[in-house]
Amino acid sequence: RIDNDKFAALSASFFSNGIFLHVPKNIEVEEPIRVNFKMQDKTSVLHNIIIVDSNSKLQLIEEYSNKELSEEQLNSCVTEVFADNDSSINFYHLNNWTKNVYNFINIIGTARRNAAINWISGCFGGKLNRIRIDTNFNGQGSNCNNIGVFLGKGKEHIDFTTNVYNNTENTTNDILVDGILKDESSSVYRGLIKIEKQAQKTNSYLENHILKLGEKTLANSIPSLKIDANDVKASHGATVGQIDEEHIFYLMARGLPRAEAEKLIIEGFFEPVIQKIPS
Repeated sequence: RIDNDKFAALSASFFSNGIFLHVPKNIEVEEPIRVNFKMQDKTSVLHNIIIVDSNSKLQLIEEYSNKELSEEQLNSCVTEVFADNDSSINFYHLNNWTKNVYNFINIIGTARRNAAINWISGCFGGKLNRIRIDTNFNGQGSNCNNIGVFLGKGKEHIDFTTNVYNNTENTTNDILVDGILKDESSSVYRGLIKIEKQAQKTNSYLENHILKLGEKTLANSIPSLKIDANDVKASHGATVGQIDEEHIFYLMARGLPRAEAEKLIIEGFFEPVIQKIPS
């Protein structure tokens, strides 16, 4: 839908590159397919289409980076993922930008009967780094796990959005997005679970945690539920906090320098997310 937002319209008007990947029926792609987009110029507008036919499996890794220029750079991309009946896709999105990049990513997934779409995404760098993942459950028994991590530093701003649209019965969804902010960086996380009237027996959960390193960081977490059905399980949780000084003191009392103590706590913060990543 080109009227989804202004960046979807931009992509429809100006995209000049992208990939098309089609996995036919009853095919299991054993090795992950990796695609690396490296922006060389001031502007990159992409449109990708991924189709996994019925009873097929795919692991796809898409990575974004750039050749640093003195001018500001813009990357805008729309990726559409279609998972047919009884299919499965693990979709990895990783971006790692330099400080002058404005990045806008729209990822839209559609899952049909008993299909599984698993999103694994990581956002790092960029002046403004925006990723939006929409998941449409259009078939009974479809399910999705959505795992996201981000790290902000300097004066970077990260805008992370996950929208889930449950349009039919017996769908399952689990979202976990964790982020760390350093220096004067900021973030906004928006999470929506929308359950239509006919989408009974839905089970959906959304969780977001942000760890702030420094007094000048700013974090906003905006989870929301819109439920029109009465036989569902749907909930959300969000936390924003700083490193506990008692934990730092405990580790330093056992011989670790402060920087190492902080690093250990940060690794522990990300560990539950990392454990959920399939590959």
